[in-house]
Amino acid sequence: MTYCDAHCHLGSRQFDADRDEMIFRMLKAGVNKAIMICCSEHDLERCLELRKRFPSFKLAVGIHPQDLEEDHGDERLKRFRETVKELKPDMIGEIGLDHYSHPHTKDHQRRFFIEQLKIAGEFGLPVDIHSRKASNDTYEILKAYPAKGIIHSFSGSIEMARQYMKLGYAVSFGASVLFKGAKKPIDVVSKMPLENLLIETDAPYQSPVLDHRHEPADVAAIYEKIAQIRGMEIADLMRITEENFDRIFL
Repeated sequence: MTYCDAHCHLGSRQFDADRDEMIFRMLKAGVNKAIMICCSEHDLERCLELRKRFPSFKLAVGIHPQDLEEDHGDERLKRFRETVKELKPDMIGEIGLDHYSHPHTKDHQRRFFIEQLKIAGEFGLPVDIHSRKASNDTYEILKAYPAKGIIHSFSGSIEMARQYMKLGYAVSFGASVLFKGAKKPIDVVSKMPLENLLIETDAPYQSPVLDHRHEPADVAAIYEKIAQIRGMEIADLMRITEENFDRIFL
């Protein structure tokens, strides 16, 4: 059994100075499976090297919805498809909609989201979904363009989670369950089926509760909290989430 980090940015510039040490801490903590999210050339180059060294680290590539200030349209999507064909990633992501930070690019976001879902379908790949203040729009698109994969860093209601799960998606939670007064994610975690649950860090992002830079090794604290919420042993949670993790890539 192992801890699985279902979403982390191991190629991030924040890890450039000590990436090997960070990986050592990650493995020492028992985090032996991870999904490496790559939404930039910088991250992708570094994660391609990591994939050679660590075959249990899955590679995800995607055009992030926050990265559409300029729409290069068909040419950019063509290059992305060529990247997928050449590099054979394990997953497309993270992709989706962000109507909170980038409401002015909604049309571009929708177009790129749909086109990347089509590419995922063409190559038979699962998807990793970013959805912020856009749950209904995200759901309607996923319903129209069927795929399988993960709803990353879920922050919605149990009702919305159930809608995603009906489409076949796993729902992933990160450090939000550790936040003081975190009611909604704890409510969803307490009620959702364990066979749809995944756990992530989104490292080096999303960790206001820790006094250090967020790393995949921190996923152990999230596991501990979720095991507490569910009233179960961590070993049982590890076994179930590892099965869920592996099933994404079958």
